[in-house]
Amino acid sequence: DGVVTPSMEVYAAIADEAARLQRMVDDLTLLSRADEGTLEVHLADVDLAAVAVTIAERLRPQFDYANVALDVDNSSGPLPVRGDRDRLAQVLSNLLGNALGHTPPFGAVTLRCGRDRSMAFVDVVDTGPGIPDDELERIFERFYRRTGDGESTPGPLRAGRGIGLTIARSLARAQGGDVVASSARPGKGATFRLTVPL
Repeated sequence: DGVVTPSMEVYAAIADEAARLQRMVDDLTLLSRADEGTLEVHLADVDLAAVAVTIAERLRPQFDYANVALDVDNSSGPLPVRGDRDRLAQVLSNLLGNALGHTPPFGAVTLRCGRDRSMAFVDVVDTGPGIPDDELERIFERFYRRTGDGESTPGPLRAGRGIGLTIARSLARAQGGDVVASSARPGKGATFRLTVPL
């Protein structure tokens, strides 16, 4: 309409924004289905460790670009679970992306697979700023996001951000598992654990 001069750069920016909005709509639809109990999961025999390693290697170029080391420990061997491969991959992508976003350059993220009694687990451990105890549950709330100065901002002011952990937990719980967070102490990194019944 003559507001801006058409160019390939303008069209590319519009396409990027439309794609971002579509991802946001998809994420919010997924959360609504999880809240309603209508989220579809297609359970099959899956090796959780293999899924985790595949996702880590797929995301490794992003870690390399950000100068963050990505260490993968799959010494546990196969972790057979009944799960939805695509949904598990989405959970792990969210957890690794979250860890990358909170780890400074020259820090490290470790992905560790293992088993604890009847549960298979994947830990994503970062060397970022850590999480205060009073925020360990709140970070899973929709649109809750910590700001860089240590204060937290709830609400839709950061629309399109702050829902990845909510989605990850919803998807894990839909498969009989969970996602929990822990932090040794602020300034010493955080650990996110995905669990799925063996």
